[in-house]
Parts: sequence; C-alpha cells; structure tokens
Amino acid sequence: MDMSVEELAGKIDHAILQPWIDLQKIYEAVEIVKKYKLRCLITTPLLAKTIIETTNGICVGSVVGFPYGYSTIESKIKELEDVIGYGVNEADIVVNYHAYVSGNKELFENEVRAITAICNETGIVCKIIIEAPAHPPDRLVEIIRIVAKYEPDYIKTSSGYGPRPTFPEDVLLISNVLRKLGLRGKIGIKAAGGIRTRLQAILMMVLGADIIGTSTPLQILQPISSQL
Repeated sequence: MDMSVEELAGKIDHAILQPWIDLQKIYEAVEIVKKYKLRCLITTPLLAKTIIETTNGICVGSVVGFPYGYSTIESKIKELEDVIGYGVNEADIVVNYHAYVSGNKELFENEVRAITAICNETGIVCKIIIEAPAHPPDRLVEIIRIVAKYEPDYIKTSSGYGPRPTFPEDVLLISNVLRKLGLRGKIGIKAAGGIRTRLQAILMMVLGADIIGTSTPLQILQPISSQL
C-alpha cells in the first residue's frame, strides 16, 4: 500500500511540543501545515493560543496533561477548559494511566468520563492518549475498553515520551479491541511516538491508524524509495 503525497499529508498531525522551540520554528511549522495541507498542528497550550491569535486557515490543537498525564483531574479539566477558551479545534489529552497502574481505576475512569464529556459539549475533537508503550497487552486491553466506553473521537497510542516508540502491534491491538466492541468505525486511532518514515506511517495505517502524529512530517512525505 502507498498513497499520494496529498492523501498522506491529509492524515498527518504535525506535533511541535519541545519546550525549547522558539517562535520562528513555530511559524515555520505553520507554513508547512499550510503548504502541504497537513491535517492539524498540535502544540502546547501557550503556543496554541499564540498561533490562534496570529494565524488563520489551519486546524490548531493543544496537548493537555502532557506528557505523563498524572496531574490531578481538577487541574487537567482547568487546562482543557483553558485551551478550549483559546479556540483550539482539537485536544490531545494524556489520561491518568498512572492512577490505573497504581490501582485507582475509579479515578482513571472518572477522568476519562469528565474530559470526554467536556469535549463533546464544546464540540472539539477529543484524542485520548493512553501511552500504549507503557503497558503489557492485558492491561492495555482493559484501558482501551474503559476509554472506548466514553467514545472519544480518537484513541492515540503515545505522547512520544513513553518507554519506547509506538510499535505496529500497538495499533493492531487497539484496532482489534475496538472492532470487538463494535466501535471501530466510531472511534479512530492516532498513531504517534517515533514514527519517522513514510514506510512506518503507511504500515501503521494498514494496521488500523487513521491519523499519524509526528514531528517530522516532511520526512514522512518523502518517497519510500528514498528511505530504504
């Protein structure tokens, strides 16, 4: 499977999340999103606010609870409400999988319920980051089931700050669980975390990813032959 540059570009979220990135690099990223018609620019709350105030014509999303998701539910809700107030189109939210891992499954589920409800009420696209690389398969299945119950727009594999990159089998597992739940067409999958080449991106999509998150979109848009 391969696809045109235009088709692939329309499935890429360009992530600009390093805290040392200056405004010049941010506006270069904005121009890349515009030129190649990338799906969305995903950045930090502060930079999302700046971009929205100075740019139009592109999708702008913000991370929330980034990168580890272990802030309190109250602070995460406030952060989500802040970025919604800035005018973001989408939110990539790291849920508190630390709570789940440490035995507080009720807190984990309550947070998922609350943040998806806020996104639904305000009409922004909700992507729940579950940090698949941090979990063994059995735990990951249960986490996916809990998140899927509240039907976010997308389940996202990783923040990019996990213990390893996203592997193809992470995407396949999420896809299989959603299919068994009858939600594969209703909840999409965003693959992110260490995806650097066109071949990687296309493999993720073959296995079920609908969106690719990357900090290197131009590299992904290069022909496969140049990356072998």
